Amino acid sequence: MNLKYLKNILLFIAVASAMEAQDLNLKNKNYFCISTGLGVDYINTPDVVDYIISISGKKVNEFDKALELWIAPEFKFKNDIAIKLEYSYITKQYDVEETSTGVPLNYTFTYKLHSPVIILNYLIFQPQEIYIIKLGAGLGFTRGYFEQFLPLANKKVVYRTNGGIMKFESVFSSRFDGRIYVYLSADAKLSLSTEATDGDGNKLIIRKPFGEDRNLRLNFIGISIRAGFSYYF
Repeated sequence: MNLKYLKNILLFIAVASAMEAQDLNLKNKNYFCISTGLGVDYINTPDVVDYIISISGKKVNEFDKALELWIAPEFKFKNDIAIKLEYSYITKQYDVEETSTGVPLNYTFTYKLHSPVIILNYLIFQPQEIYIIKLGAGLGFTRGYFEQFLPLANKKVVYRTNGGIMKFESVFSSRFDGRIYVYLSADAKLSLSTEATDGDGNKLIIRKPFGEDRNLRLNFIGISIRAGFSYYF
């Protein structure tokens, strides 16, 4: 293959890619896209922290890292407005050893948060659509699970909660190739929940010294950093 022929092939590929990118014309048409990825949350669940300390006597960080998985279909219905239905899953596990009795007791505490949220985004397009900035806010529902393994009873108990969530986000979406964009975002969220109950309706009580006895809730506040990809149809 001669050099001139190879240059023509590369030029054709470059032009075809550019035409595909221009054909997206995301600003001037109603698009549909799907985004997905991973996130790291810095999250505070105050009742979980207090409960673990009350059981084990061990110090636990109020804000701690948790893993987040998420997926979000999005539909643009005006020049600069899009609506997104996002589902996220956040989980955190604490492994705590208690030794005050002289016999090591290994406790495991885990919370899992499932949150579908409807978000409205305001869109800012770079002229060549090399990148898009999205600023959004939304409301949703949270289904929470708190699991604890009790070494003395040698069993795991699961408690459930329901609640609402409010969220604010900023997204930077940069073209990667054709219809694929890199997705980077930061968000802040607040959730309030009902009291946790097991399958029999029993509530989980946080004993003193944290003020008066109270029932555990999976209320939380958090911020997260996310990375992923978006595909535009």
